[in-house]
This record gives sequence, C-alpha cells and structure tokens, in this order.
Amino acid sequence: MSLAPSPSGARGAVLRGPRPGARAVLPSVRRLGPAIFWVVLVLIILLPCVAFLALAVSPRLFAQGGSYFTLSYLGGVFTGQTASAIANSLWVSAAASIIGVAIGFPLAWITARTDVPLRGLITASMWLVLLLPSWLPSLGWVRLVQIDGVMYRIGMDMPFVTHAILGPVGVVLVLGLRNVPFAFLAITAALAGLGQEFEDAARVHGASRWETLRVVAPIIAPAIWSAIAIGFAESVSDFGVAATLAYTANFPLGTYQLYAAINNFPPSFPTAASMAWLLVASVGIPLGLQARALRGRSYAVLSGRSRQIVRRRLTGRGKALALGGIGLFYLVALGVPAFGAVSGSLMGDYGGSFTLTTANYSALLQSSTLIAPITRSLQYGAITASITVVLGYVAARILTRAKTAATRFLDFLLLASVAIPSVIFAAGYIMAYNLPFLSSIGINLYQTVGLLIIAYAASSLPTNARVLVGSVSQLQPSLPDAARVHGASPVRAWLRAVAPLISRPLLYAWLLTFTAVFLELPISQLLYAPSQPPVSVAIEDNLSNYHFGIGTAQSVFAVLLALAIVLCVLGAYRLLAPRGWRRVGSTNA
Repeated sequence: MSLAPSPSGARGAVLRGPRPGARAVLPSVRRLGPAIFWVVLVLIILLPCVAFLALAVSPRLFAQGGSYFTLSYLGGVFTGQTASAIANSLWVSAAASIIGVAIGFPLAWITARTDVPLRGLITASMWLVLLLPSWLPSLGWVRLVQIDGVMYRIGMDMPFVTHAILGPVGVVLVLGLRNVPFAFLAITAALAGLGQEFEDAARVHGASRWETLRVVAPIIAPAIWSAIAIGFAESVSDFGVAATLAYTANFPLGTYQLYAAINNFPPSFPTAASMAWLLVASVGIPLGLQARALRGRSYAVLSGRSRQIVRRRLTGRGKALALGGIGLFYLVALGVPAFGAVSGSLMGDYGGSFTLTTANYSALLQSSTLIAPITRSLQYGAITASITVVLGYVAARILTRAKTAATRFLDFLLLASVAIPSVIFAAGYIMAYNLPFLSSIGINLYQTVGLLIIAYAASSLPTNARVLVGSVSQLQPSLPDAARVHGASPVRAWLRAVAPLISRPLLYAWLLTFTAVFLELPISQLLYAPSQPPVSVAIEDNLSNYHFGIGTAQSVFAVLLALAIVLCVLGAYRLLAPRGWRRVGSTNA
C-alpha cells in the first residue's frame, strides 16, 4: 500500500512495503543464513577439536598409528618428561591463579570502594595488561635478567635474581601478574552490586577495617572463585610464557611439550592429543572446587533495599600508599619488562660494555625480510577482525534469542572453546585439514594463508561474541522492521536502524580481535604458510637463532605500531562517524 502525493503537488509520505517477489525470498534467506552459520561453526571449531582429541585413542583413523582404539598413548603421558611438564603446568597454574586474586582483590577494593585518584586510568590500564600477549613481558624479563643482559651490562650483577626469574619463580610471577586483570574485573563487578549495608553493619559492631573486609569477602565468593577458575584456565593454556621464559629457564610446561611433540621429526600427534586431554580436563579442577565451595549457599544480596555505595575517603597518607601499591603493580607488570625489551633492542651485541645503538632498528627498517612479517600480520589482523566481527554479531544474535537446544549448545561450545589452549586448537587444524582424502577431492588448505586466517577467526570468535552479546541483547527486533515498512532494503534497514546503536561495540570488538591476532603466537607457529611467517613467528625465530637485538627491536616496533593503529582507528571513528553514532554508548554524551 502507498500514500501517493496529492494532485495539488503537496508532498506526501510514501510508504512502501517489501516487494512481492522479496516476500518469498526473505524467509528462505532467513532460514538458510543460520544453517550456513552452523555449518561454518562446525567446520572451524567443532571438527578440528574433536578430530585432534579423537587421535589420542584412535590414531589409525588419521593414519597416525596401527590401532583403531588404544589407551597406550594416554597412559604414556603419565611417565617421563611429559608427566613432569603436565605436573609443572598444574602447580604453576594454581599458584598463578592465587597470586592473581591476592593482587587483584585489593586493587579492585581500592578502586571500587575508595576515592583514590586516577580510578578511570587504573581500570583502563588493566585492559592494557590484559591485551598484551604473555610472551611480550616474558621476553622483556628475559632480556633484562639473563647473563650478559641489561642488568649485567650496566653493572648490576645479581645471579640470585637471574636464577629466580629464569626459573619456576619467574614463570609463576609473570603468569600471576597476567591473571590480575581477570580477578580485578570479576571482583570489581561483584563489588558494584554489593550494597553499603554489610560494611556498615560490621563497623557498627566494632569491626576493624580488616575484620570488615573478612566479612565482605565471603559474600562475593562466587566472583573470587570465578577469578581463580579463569586464572587457572588461562595459565594452564598459556603458550607465550611456556615458549619464552619457561623454555629459556629449561622449565618444561605442558603447552610447550605438546608443541614439541608436534614439531619434532617425526611428529607424535597421538602423544600430543593425549596431553591435550589432560590439559582440557585440568580446567575441571578449579570448576569442581568452585562448585563444592558454593554448593548449598545463597549469595543473592542485591535487592530494592540495597544502600548506595559511599566511597571511603582516604587520608593523604592513605592515598599515597594506595597509589604507591598500584604503581608498584604496574611497574612490575609493565614497566620492568618494557624497560628490558626497549633497552635490549638498543644493544648492538651481547658481550661487552653497555652501549646504546639504533643499529637494530635501522636494520629492521632497511631489510624487507624483517619488515615483511609485520606488514603480513597487519593484513592478517585486519582480515580476521573483519570476518570475526560479522560471525560474532551473528552468534550474539542467536545467543540473545529465546533459549532453545541450539542456543544452549552454541553457548556451551563457545565457552568450551575459551578453555581450549590455542596450541590444541592449531593442532586440531593440522589433523582435520591435512587428511589425504581432502587432497583427493581438491581441498588443499594445510600450510596456506587461508587456513591460518580461518584458525585465527575460530579462536577469536568466542571472545568476540561475548563482547557483543550485551549490546546486541538490548536491540529491539522492531527496529529494522520499522525501516523495512518504510521501503528500505534489508541491508539499508540494518545500516539505518541497527548500526548506529552498536557501532561502538562493533569497533571495540574489531580492535580486540585485531590486536590479539597481530601478536598471536601458538596458532601462528603451527599453521603459518611456508616462507610467510607472521611477526610473532619472525621474532621467535630471531631469538632462537641468537639474533637477540633484531628480535627484540621487532617486538618493540610491532607493539608501538599496534598501539598507533588502535589510536588512529579510534580517532578516525571520532572524526568521521556521524554524530549520532558517536553519542550512543559514549560516556561523555
């Protein structure tokens, strides 16, 4: 139906519904779209992981052994160096998760409950600690404390510090500091929903500040246990520290031992798959402890009678102590390794007096073989981020619909994918897409850039979907429908009614994926195309071949370039996006 202009020539509104032919096409497209999404999800997430884990008990199924069913490989991981590496991963991850909560809890309390200055900057800096890949601070620590490193070159000979950092203590320290943001964010969210009345009741009864803290801590036990579980899972699945600091310290961890089993000649895929089973199953340890600790208890404290939080006013001395403690954390977590990396990149050699030179950066900028990996990773990051944002938006839309068996399965699959170490993810792609029958039908994805980007997208999708699900859940289905009633095509309706409301979350999700892929190590190490290494692999190769200065200069340059691109993208959005887009979701609006 349409409202035509009046004969007098006055303007009238023209309302056009969808074209008759489109009515028959749109339902088919809407049914076909989710089906295609599920096929993609199975191919890029479910199939590789299931194929690799099945290899542990059925090696002949993938032409890796003579048995269709055997438990010998699973039994073998409980002996020798493999068992030692798994045991190291378990106790190191447990210690790192506890350190993360021990540091993250007071930082969260100070930020959420006091008037300490620079609270916004403290929270923003936590994201910087979170976004940096673990191998970067590890590399900085190694360059700082190793023999003939920065400390020794400036006359600070401290063998006991070198022995401590280049050993289990250093591994636990770096992983523990990396877990602090997870604990900080989880506990801050819990404190935001905890009313003032519990603290007031404790203080009325004569409790000291420490005793008040002991009263409040059990109330937010779910957040504390969640932080411990996340920290354990992140630590046990970490590859960056295992391949840099732990490897230099000759302290084997499970993820690097798994990588070595695949990278050796001949490779032992069944052994690696058996180790994968243990690493994935180990995540159930903190989850089981969490369920047991919280069983039978209620933590529902938020109600209509909850009192608004009153930030505790700190004295001048209290603010100085709080800022000093926070500054100490950032100094150890970011400052010290950054100093080690930057100063290490300015060393011309590693045997002699302390001399500073820009020779490593000159060589980096003048050599096409050194700058090419950085350019390559920029392209991989941009392509992957664009693909993942689209898939993440579709996944978020499915997750926000009515709960069905399909949405519950998608939710479980995405959560399980977060717990799977990236090195296992990459190994699954080797097995799933290197089978002879695929080549026989013309599918040759193994050792191609296409497969690498697919793996990047698959590993980034779970986090991307979680970032978008909150914003997508706030969208009313009637928004694009209203635009369609006024004659807009489906794409135009989405751009006009939906895009302005979620442009900022989509931008953040794109940047999150871009930065993660740009400096990603385990997937890159196993799946990069021959003679086309990404920047993380190029850095690792230079360090492994004792080109310490060049490798460190590459890492520093790559990080600075990534930060510059993030700032440029945010600046371009602020300058070029329509004003309405920028106002939605802005804290300054």
